[in-house]
Amino acid sequence: MNPLYDNRTRRQFLGQASCASVGSMAAMSCLLNLKMMGTLSASEGLPDEDYKALVCVFLAGGNDSYNMLSPAIGDGYTEYAAARGSLALGEADFITLSGALPDGRVLGVDGNMTGIASLYESGKAAFIANVGTLVEYTTQEMITAGTAKLPLGLFSHSDQQLHWQSGMPDTRAPESGWGGRLADLLKNLNEASGVSMNISTAGTNVFQGSEGTTVFTKRVGQIPEITNWESPVALHVSRRQSVEQILAASRENIFEQALVNRTQDAIAASAEYRTAVESLSPLTTPFTASNGLSLQLKDVAEAICARGSLGKRRQTFFVQVGGWDHHSGLSSHPAQLGELSQAIEEFQAAMVELGLEDKVTLFTASDFGRTLTQNGSGSDHAWGGNQFVVGGAVNGGAIYGDYPSLAIGSVLDTGRGRLIPTTSVDQYIAELALWMGVSPSNLGQIVPNIGRFYDVTSGELPIGFLPSV
Repeated sequence: MNPLYDNRTRRQFLGQASCASVGSMAAMSCLLNLKMMGTLSASEGLPDEDYKALVCVFLAGGNDSYNMLSPAIGDGYTEYAAARGSLALGEADFITLSGALPDGRVLGVDGNMTGIASLYESGKAAFIANVGTLVEYTTQEMITAGTAKLPLGLFSHSDQQLHWQSGMPDTRAPESGWGGRLADLLKNLNEASGVSMNISTAGTNVFQGSEGTTVFTKRVGQIPEITNWESPVALHVSRRQSVEQILAASRENIFEQALVNRTQDAIAASAEYRTAVESLSPLTTPFTASNGLSLQLKDVAEAICARGSLGKRRQTFFVQVGGWDHHSGLSSHPAQLGELSQAIEEFQAAMVELGLEDKVTLFTASDFGRTLTQNGSGSDHAWGGNQFVVGGAVNGGAIYGDYPSLAIGSVLDTGRGRLIPTTSVDQYIAELALWMGVSPSNLGQIVPNIGRFYDVTSGELPIGFLPSV
């Protein structure tokens, strides 16, 4: 065998070959990721009219989430301000949330997050406090003693993004992401279609990938297609016919034939998606054209609109916003949070317009939290942080998990305000998977380490921010 292929899995070869095929044909400018061969049987059964979707909003770089959700008044604010120094927002810069933590602290969100605050107060949004990647429940004593099993590459962007999206923090070589495994389990609930149930506006990603389910990727505001494929111009028609003849020829080499099959599937999927989307009545909900996340979520809303034509009862979506790695210049963070809030508020309004408010749950994820202490004008890589979920099904208006003390040197502080998570990513994932219809007995297929943090036989929810099915 050619040594170039010695260390490639079949899936890696096909993915690389797919990209090569695009470059080998001048007519091709943008092809979606090609459909993986083989499926796993669905083991879950739900009513025919049921539809549910998850939307992952990934904040790449590590959101400084203790300026996003912070003690806003009184002694809690004093503790926060002492820890954060010049990074601290003023008391007047917060929108105070109703209710209080068990210890009496009152939290608020950055004042630019008016949309999220409104959704929280109306019971459509909730926060999960101090969540992060864990191999096992960990204490400062375990770390000091050297007995703690820690996530690989704990403060590394690439490692922590991988762990959040794979749900497997003890390996750097996961075969799949947790969204991909979810799709493998549930995709047979969908009707036959060339368009994957996993759609991304941010390219390929670990979260949605698996051996059994591909990712349908698209550029924002565009439909994946071969340039001029549908053009009636004679030259373009001739080129299309030539390409079709090339693709129609059979090949003895199994890799070449696999590539051809996948290219044909890609062309068919693109046409199917275009037909489904172009037949829709346009949404009336406005999305802000200057907000990149708004435009990504507009595409998600349109794909959800097309669920009937595409035969989908289960879908996942992945969108991503970069620029959250604020080692310096945290002064731009409030504006970013404002754009995040605006985009999600618009998306939620679109779900209300579609009558799917309680059928679609949006959730945030990010590499890690950031140090409470300053490094000048910014903060550095840390561990536990705060996330939020939005949707009509969410048990909103509440903070879930244990919001930590922000005092430097607390029992969770591993140094400089790098806080040990008290809620694991596994629990976060498990709750989302259960809401999608995965049975407790099958959670281990989605979250391999869930038994370290949650008893699947307990009858309780891992966290509680979503209702049981």
